[in-house]
Amino acid sequence: MGPMFIVQPVSTIFDVDSRTRLMSFTCEVAARPLPAYVWYLTHDQRRFPVDLTDQSKTVTNGRLTIDNPSETEDNGDYQCLARNPLGAVLSDFASLSFGCKIIVFMKSILIYFSVCYGKVQHTVRWF
Repeated sequence: MGPMFIVQPVSTIFDVDSRTRLMSFTCEVAARPLPAYVWYLTHDQRRFPVDLTDQSKTVTNGRLTIDNPSETEDNGDYQCLARNPLGAVLSDFASLSFGCKIIVFMKSILIYFSVCYGKVQHTVRWF
């Protein structure tokens, strides 16, 4: 059976202020024989395979994990290619961008909000 998607990767915003230094994209397919996975990154309008010789990047059963992602090198749009002898499927794009969570406490007036460090553009929405 050729590969068919069960789970496609989802866009994510990596919290630059987080203590967690790992991020991952999931790509899961049903296929027999089991597929080989290749991840692609489109960055600055160029698409290239994710460099798995870089020890900060690993692929396990279709899941791409990046240890300590870099705003300059790792941001962009990712796609997963799953292939076996009976076919191949290419996922939708999933973007990796960088930001932070801003926590706002209010009690009649603005009391506190966290500051996001780094070169991240801020967007604030009020509801």
